Amino acid sequence: MKEPETIQHRIEKARLKLNQMEKMYGLKDQKVIRQSMYLDELINQYMQRSLLQLK
Repeated sequence: MKEPETIQHRIEKARLKLNQMEKMYGLKDQKVIRQSMYLDELINQYMQRSLLQLK
């Protein structure tokens, strides 16, 4: 159970960073796109691990 909680914390940090970067650089900036992709990866990891725990 500890692993998903750690990922949740990383997701929240990445989401806050993405919001800040979007305000500074705009949605089309490569840095913002990379941060968005990183957030997507974290969310996918969280979902995969959460589904495994349900089984």
